[in-house]
Amino acid sequence: MALEELLHPVQRSLAPWATKSECYWMIVNLRSLPEGVYDSLEEPCLEHADFKGGLGLIIIVRYKETPVGPYDEIILIPGSFAVPQPKDGPIKIPKNALRVCRIYVSQRTTTYNGRLNWNIPKHLARFWFSAPVTEAGQSPPAKLEMAAYPPGTEDGDGVSPFFACTIRPFRWVPSIPFNFKWLPFDTRQVQPPLPQAGGQAQAVKSELQSRKEGNGTVSDYNTDPKHEEALMAGTDMWRTFPIHASAPRVRGCRVTVHKNTNDTGKGESPNKYWPQDVRPFSIAMWLEDAEMSITIPVEWKL
Repeated sequence: MALEELLHPVQRSLAPWATKSECYWMIVNLRSLPEGVYDSLEEPCLEHADFKGGLGLIIIVRYKETPVGPYDEIILIPGSFAVPQPKDGPIKIPKNALRVCRIYVSQRTTTYNGRLNWNIPKHLARFWFSAPVTEAGQSPPAKLEMAAYPPGTEDGDGVSPFFACTIRPFRWVPSIPFNFKWLPFDTRQVQPPLPQAGGQAQAVKSELQSRKEGNGTVSDYNTDPKHEEALMAGTDMWRTFPIHASAPRVRGCRVTVHKNTNDTGKGESPNKYWPQDVRPFSIAMWLEDAEMSITIPVEWKL
């Protein structure tokens, strides 16, 4: 057994990552940060949150291939933030850059590694899609319904999704190849250090002990929140990295985001999992067989 398996129940997967997916990119334009832009664990990141606005993104990703296997993901990038500069050193850091604030995934391994590799504040959620991804040579469905639910929920339990939308691809315009090098803005991300969950070390110890006692391992796609704390690793360095992406088939689509009824019966804020006031433009991009790579980040301390 490798040393890292003795230290944490989730396998380590270092940067860089190369991925293939179907994804849907929606544009937002926020003038200020909404309530609930961060999970409560990452709220200390607001200490360095001089928000500059500009174009941001909601991205839904259905990964088919990654170094850690397939999973689903939803991301909120509100826009650009001022970037605190290092006191010394030769590294070049952008003055303003995009930042991932909310992100949910359907798999444990990417949660743990995303936090450690790039300071991406990943949390677990359950996803539902009304149709499979579109393979080469196929036509996309006339409409795609998707929903992201709080972790630990089950189909039919009556809990409402914290984000749900309908995506209708344009049928009268053919798809075209696209490379994100052609975008009029920089896709570089700058992520602040992440807080560690208070009980993370004990949760790791308990999970390793349970495995040692022969109780098996937690499924990689188990989104039960009682198993999430072990994944909530913290970091102490700022990190910046570009996102390189291209797709052989990109088409326009129309998006309708549905209102969250917050029917949990627990008296929770509707912004607990996602800022409900954020609404993207109705026209978005549908990318098929997209190839995205995330590089080894540049790191620094303030």
